[in-house]
Amino acid sequence: MARLLIIDEALNPRLGTELRRRGRRAVGAAQLGYRGLKDPELLEAVGRDHPDAVLVTSDDHMPADHASDLRRTGVTLATIDPARPPELTQEQWESDVVQRWAHKMADQQPGSWRRYGRSVRDWTPSKRIRRPRP
Repeated sequence: MARLLIIDEALNPRLGTELRRRGRRAVGAAQLGYRGLKDPELLEAVGRDHPDAVLVTSDDHMPADHASDLRRTGVTLATIDPARPPELTQEQWESDVVQRWAHKMADQQPGSWRRYGRSVRDWTPSKRIRRPRP
């Protein structure tokens, strides 16, 4: 069975609904009672309450900022590559990435950190984040 995708508050909450309509197991973090939690508290809650889930977030800095919390809690993390195509808004890009890669996110190796965008790869610190053209 595919793992639960927990959609972080920073993403459009409709993503969880859209994924469920497509037959995916998905829910918004706020729906689980995690509204307003700071990242360390969110990671603690997800690791405790849903250890087999994948946290999906647009916060591509989370692994760098909270590596020790991620390792301690064992949370599986899917981030969205901040290098979006200039023809898409941020919300369009995030929706496109999550919809396109939800099947890969749900099958992600437990405890891993992956970055999703035009492709899928293990998360590594970005040397330079390409900013979209205005």
